[in-house]
Amino acid sequence: MSFTLIFKPLAEAEVAEAFAWYSQPDIGMGGEFLDELDRIERFIRFNPLLYPRIDEDMRRASLRRFPYSLFYVIDDDQVQVLSCFHQSCDPKNRGELLGR
Repeated sequence: MSFTLIFKPLAEAEVAEAFAWYSQPDIGMGGEFLDELDRIERFIRFNPLLYPRIDEDMRRASLRRFPYSLFYVIDDDQVQVLSCFHQSCDPKNRGELLGR
């Protein structure tokens, strides 16, 4: 069974910001960032329970080559990505960013 994956507006904005950063000419890794994001999305869609629970209902999937994690919740057959959080940010801010 495949789950529907939906990025909330905050997560979309964070992905766009990260993509813009990695797409700069001197970095040139925007495509690689999107490839890694796509890889994680596929894992989540087919097995959302694969990644560890960090709160009651929130899970975290860390990207392999980039310092970002997707924070998501499972709601029936839908996965809602709440944030694409940079791992060097203060984790205390994660709750604020996610509206918790």
